[in-house]
Amino acid sequence: MVEVVKNFLHYLIEGLVWFIILGSLLTFIPPHKRNSLINSVIELLDYLLSPIRKVVPPVSGIDFSPLVAIIFLQLIDSLIRGL
Repeated sequence: MVEVVKNFLHYLIEGLVWFIILGSLLTFIPPHKRNSLINSVIELLDYLLSPIRKVVPPVSGIDFSPLVAIIFLQLIDSLIRGL
């Protein structure tokens, strides 16, 4: 039973990592060429990353919050898998 929970959390974290990567790539699409699905993904990503952006502000216009979120998620995944 514990393995099932560990696997579920692992796949959930991996899904979040891929969502962050996809959402970050979608921000490179100009706003006038986006459809409602892309806008929804970007809005959800902004909502998820806003607490990190308060702690880690952009440096020279580069937003490192997706990278920090991915590192944090991978750390949590490693801790869960190590138990």
